[in-house]
Amino acid sequence: MKKIVLYFVAVISVLVIIVSIWGIGKSILITTGKVQDKEVKKSSSEVAVVKNSSKSKVNYYNILVLGDSLAKGTGDENNKGFAAYYADDLKRKLSKPVNIDNLAVNGDVSTGLLEIVKSKNADSLIKASNTIFISIGGNEISKLRRYDVVSQAAQIKTVEDVYLSNLKSIFKAIREKNQGCKIIFIGLYNPFGDNISPDKVKLINDWNKETQDIIADDSNSVFIPTYDLFKYNSEMYLTIDNFHPNGNGYKAIAKRIEEVMLLSDVK
Repeated sequence: MKKIVLYFVAVISVLVIIVSIWGIGKSILITTGKVQDKEVKKSSSEVAVVKNSSKSKVNYYNILVLGDSLAKGTGDENNKGFAAYYADDLKRKLSKPVNIDNLAVNGDVSTGLLEIVKSKNADSLIKASNTIFISIGGNEISKLRRYDVVSQAAQIKTVEDVYLSNLKSIFKAIREKNQGCKIIFIGLYNPFGDNISPDKVKLINDWNKETQDIIADDSNSVFIPTYDLFKYNSEMYLTIDNFHPNGNGYKAIAKRIEEVMLLSDVK
């Protein structure tokens, strides 16, 4: 019995010594400042979040993405989209961070986008933007899938006229808030699937041309053609729904943006 008591006393003594040594060691580390690393890292993270707020973006190159599911990046297995792929390349060229804000809405049409750019929620983001990406119109023209281009020409023209009027208003609303930003508009590719008729091809081409004419009136904007990209690479660039791009498709759009920007006068 006496031996058992002595054993427990010895164990307790060892534990007391270990705790004492740990306490002394921690005190030494605090004195030398070595345990402050975690606190410093936490503070740095909090500062980064503050810098990344909409009120403090002067130290960033700011990209704003507006429009529909294409602008949102829907279908990309990497959850990025063309704007993020474009930003990846931009980061390598700039000496400051690149910030992306995305206000795109799945299924949106030009009327919805006009409401967004006029809203107070978008006001500060538009004003702070260096580049604004827009993708809109795909959902409007895709609704014309079952229309007969000849017999329903009047209805089709009405849809297109509303879209073009909204597009002009969208540009006007943006320019009232930000005169200096670049506006990069993503043109339409085929939203009708493989069995597209020649009259639907003409419809898309006319739609893109009318859009491009509006964009040409703004000296700091550029139209990005995508029809040819997906015409010859649909199996490689589209998801299973045959409508949204996959990762490769979004990367192809980003590359096309870079190519067009190199050749354009937009600064």
